[in-house]
Amino acid sequence: QTLPPRDAPPAAPRARAAQWQVEAAVRPSPGQGSCDYSASDRPSEDLELRNEHDDEAMYAYYGAGLVNIVLGVLVSLFGIPGEASLSVGIFTAAEALIVLGWFCLSQRLAFGALYVKGDAGIIRVQSWLGLLHYLGQAIAAFSWLRLHAVVTHADDARARAESASALRLCFGVMAIFVGAFAVFGTVIPTHMLQAAACVLFVPAAAKSWIAIAMFWWRHGGVLVLAACAFIAFWVGQVIAEQRGMSLIDYEAGSGIGVTLLARGLLGAEAAPHAWKYEVFARGFLAPSVYFAAAAHIDRVQGRGLGRAYPSELFMRRALRFKHSAPVLLALALAAIHSFAIPRSFGDITGCGEGGGEAAGPECAVDPTGGLDQYTKVYFSIIHLLDDGSQPGPSFVQAPNRTVQPLPKEQVVPGLVLPSYDEDEGLVTSRALANQAFSGYVKDGRLYPLEDLDLPWPEKDGAIKALMGRLSGSLAPAELYDYDANIGGDSLIGDAGLAHLCFAGLGAHVTRRTADGYEADFTYLAPLTVRPGFERYGAKATFDAAARPVSIWWSHGEKEVRPGDAAWTHAKFAFRSSLLTGVTLKDHLAATHLTIAATLVSASRDHLPATHPLRRLLKPFTYRTIAVNRAAGPLLVHELSLLHHTVALDAAGLEAGFAFAFNRTRDTFDPANPARFLEYPLEYPLSSAAECAATPPSSQAACADEADELAAFAADGTRYRAAVREYVGRYVGIYYADDAAVGSDVVLASFWAALVAHFPRIPPLSSREALVEVLTGFVFHVTAGHRHVGAAYSAVKDPRYAGAKIRPGRDMSDVQAAVQVLAIALVTGFKQPMLLGDYSHVFLRDGHRNATRALWSDFQAKLLQVSAEVDERNRGPRRFKVRAFDPREMATSVSI
Repeated sequence: QTLPPRDAPPAAPRARAAQWQVEAAVRPSPGQGSCDYSASDRPSEDLELRNEHDDEAMYAYYGAGLVNIVLGVLVSLFGIPGEASLSVGIFTAAEALIVLGWFCLSQRLAFGALYVKGDAGIIRVQSWLGLLHYLGQAIAAFSWLRLHAVVTHADDARARAESASALRLCFGVMAIFVGAFAVFGTVIPTHMLQAAACVLFVPAAAKSWIAIAMFWWRHGGVLVLAACAFIAFWVGQVIAEQRGMSLIDYEAGSGIGVTLLARGLLGAEAAPHAWKYEVFARGFLAPSVYFAAAAHIDRVQGRGLGRAYPSELFMRRALRFKHSAPVLLALALAAIHSFAIPRSFGDITGCGEGGGEAAGPECAVDPTGGLDQYTKVYFSIIHLLDDGSQPGPSFVQAPNRTVQPLPKEQVVPGLVLPSYDEDEGLVTSRALANQAFSGYVKDGRLYPLEDLDLPWPEKDGAIKALMGRLSGSLAPAELYDYDANIGGDSLIGDAGLAHLCFAGLGAHVTRRTADGYEADFTYLAPLTVRPGFERYGAKATFDAAARPVSIWWSHGEKEVRPGDAAWTHAKFAFRSSLLTGVTLKDHLAATHLTIAATLVSASRDHLPATHPLRRLLKPFTYRTIAVNRAAGPLLVHELSLLHHTVALDAAGLEAGFAFAFNRTRDTFDPANPARFLEYPLEYPLSSAAECAATPPSSQAACADEADELAAFAADGTRYRAAVREYVGRYVGIYYADDAAVGSDVVLASFWAALVAHFPRIPPLSSREALVEVLTGFVFHVTAGHRHVGAAYSAVKDPRYAGAKIRPGRDMSDVQAAVQVLAIALVTGFKQPMLLGDYSHVFLRDGHRNATRALWSDFQAKLLQVSAEVDERNRGPRRFKVRAFDPREMATSVSI
């Protein structure tokens, strides 16, 4: 369990090229053919503009648009001499829209990815702001037609009539584009919409070119001739791009136009920087020539304004609004960011501004006012999002008919997840607000990554009181109350270390060794951290009686034993490594983004809404897509809340997720009842030997009585047995034997999708294999998720554990404690619980009564398991495990 070196050669396993890789392509297994499941995961080529050198084109195109905006501002400020100049001003305004829309379509601005319901299912409106690109082209075409009218016709009435016709044509085309987007989304490929826009733009520009050329022939003017040359070149460029070519080779520097000129004047070494010359040519030189030529035309004609539609007064006001609105909006946003948000989110403890004894003794020493603004905003938003309501089973509805495969998005390189969830309302305003907020808080210029070292007050009881205020009503039910079971400052002592590893958050990691037990988190040691923090990584060893023997401290590179000077710090480093490792690897990467994501994606991509297994899995996949989609910007991306919370630098965060994804894919074996994630779920060796001769139905109780350290494994085995009985009976209703399983073509496709991600899944050769695999998935998205997500008990006191380790410190600083508490509190959002009536999702077929009765039996079995867990925990158990109490479980990873 070690991370690959970041500079490993390409031939090394899991090299850098494979980082962030979930590897959706199917790996053939015995008895299974190969299936290209990854095809549906690839981003659609239609979402990208057809340009082989996207980076260089982006710089040139975007830079040109910015310069055009500046020129438009200058012209509007210093006046418009005539109708020709006004037409060029309209063109510069259109150019800004073209650039903004292109920026969205090329995914440089990941904003506005919405979904609408259509007759054929779910239709994706990819970056609806990209519509501005086509609207801008229609306006640009109108500007050229308007210019043709004012240059060609000396009769003002004819000029007004022709410009009015052009305006109507422009509005008609814009209405068609809006209607196409509203009805079809990206069912119509981007290049087809682009071609339709060019059908209008190219003839309009050509018509204007003819008028300008005729004007030059009659009246002369070098600038007018230069304008003709620029128009001809850029029209040719648009036509070439539509044919998959370009008059500018951004990479090789060959070709004609700007790049050829640059090569001739500056030499071949200037060719790689050709985009800079295009910015100058397209963004500044060409518009300047257009404006100068238009001014010359206006002077020669000498007829002033008022000869074409729209009128000069209307356009002057529109241009003034267009150029002033972004400035006013920027000023408003700056005021909100600098003044309104700090005042709105300044008090996160509820002590009031300035604190004081009146609000509580702890408020007099409240240090949270010094937190960075990012932490305050996120912490406040988390509290605002919780309305305290408890969703019931009625929130989980029967599956919908959706387009297959579901639309997917790349969360990070190599991690592709479904992005539409049938359990989520299609509320446009909410989706836009979420995306805008995500982009806002991830802007490193507004919210830089700050690791403020704020000390806690030394006043007795102040720390726990302040953390209690911060938790408020969001404090989740604790699976393991260390304070009640151990007493005092529970997790700080040696006893707390054992309880954490045998019943708490790290219980699934602890394994038997020849001399006792160990819990190993040294796989975190290679991850790089930011300056001022220790590296993660530690391994705790226990004797046969679960007493701590030593801790290997990875940062200090030494073994520390009880009584050593570094023992207290080594324990804190171990607890913090455990917290970070379980949260990042086991909870987020493994359970959420790999196991649950694969299950929901495979079921909804391959199982029709009327398939019995789709109905079986529905409660266990509820809102999985929605919560995983939110996890990307919140917890996975650079500058996300998780990145702020942990001490990992950007490279360390990337490497950590890469390792977690790959490790889960390679080790997850849902068909193995003796596995919890990659770890063994089995009784200690002493219990197994003593209980081998007992009847199978009594082995769990025997093991629990024979060895008190087997509580976690015993309860987990009982819960999994209840799930297996339910899944087995359900599958038996619809599949009479192995032959029925093998003849289901749809099921085979679903199975291939699972095998694509988890090569340890056995071939679909029997009904037994189907039952065991489905049981493993249900076990992990219910009990497994509840266990690895139960971090609150370890972070409610900054002395227990933290996500950052400072040298020589045995507790988290204020900001680190509040940040990790924010992540833990998200798990307190209430979701539909496992105990409830979900039989309404089953098929209304001939087996309706049987499936409803089966669900009732399952609920009764879960209540029995819960009662047994409660009874054993009230007995002499040393480690009182509640991880597998069905009363504590939600139906899925819905939060």
